Amino acid sequence: MPTTLTFIGTGSCTPEADNDTACFLLNSHVLIDCGWCAALSMLRRPDEPDATGLSDVLITHCHHDHYMGLASVLFYRRMQRARLDEDAELRIYGPAEDIERVVELARAYLQVDRFSAVQTTPEVIPVAPGESFRLDGLDVRTAPTQHPVQGLAYRFLDMDTGASIGITGDTGYLPELAEFLSGVDTVVTEASAGLADPAPGSTSGHSSARQAARLARASGATGLALVHYPADQRQEIKAAAREIFPNTYLPTYGERLTLEDRFESYDEVERNWGWPDDHP
Repeated sequence: MPTTLTFIGTGSCTPEADNDTACFLLNSHVLIDCGWCAALSMLRRPDEPDATGLSDVLITHCHHDHYMGLASVLFYRRMQRARLDEDAELRIYGPAEDIERVVELARAYLQVDRFSAVQTTPEVIPVAPGESFRLDGLDVRTAPTQHPVQGLAYRFLDMDTGASIGITGDTGYLPELAEFLSGVDTVVTEASAGLADPAPGSTSGHSSARQAARLARASGATGLALVHYPADQRQEIKAAAREIFPNTYLPTYGERLTLEDRFESYDEVERNWGWPDDHP
């Protein structure tokens, strides 16, 4: 089976009518970030499993737009529990400083102590930046990001295909990430700062389109998928990034990246992205 990454949400910190915030589905069973409405957003992609098909959730950092949909995922799975194996609890990975608190708050929001029908006890695995672990068929490495809260950049190696994908979450420009992402097939990163590089010493913890492109170029990645950017600057952001890293795309809701195996040329990458020549 090829490696697939489906863009369940690519928007900025608040969703658009047709696009959730950050939410990505890897190989149809690993969800990276939860957007605002992850369970609903997955249902709108009929050729992918719904939230009952998940085995793992990985959170890049615990800001609201990246974990808000976690409660909906937990609730949906409980309401559809007849379709789950009896012991099919999720594994939830995330930044060691915050993930246990966030998961417990999601459970409290569902009032699991009051309503037995929604009782859920996912396995929570706190991850310190720099730690590595294995999921089903995936080797996962992490690195620190530059953000106001502890963040994790993830590097995934599909051990069946050899394809590799790096997902940074929200981060200021951090040159060290280029080494961490060295040689990946695709970098998925943000451009929240839009067209202007943040001032030196900025504590915003966000990157511009040009900084994202410089990161991809320095890493030697084959392709760059830009997400989490101001929607009204889409065309300008694409043009600015492509000046530095021509192999840049701005995926929107529901689009899927398919990696058959490690690419040898960008022509093959472009073919496997499956987008027409006039993709906006």
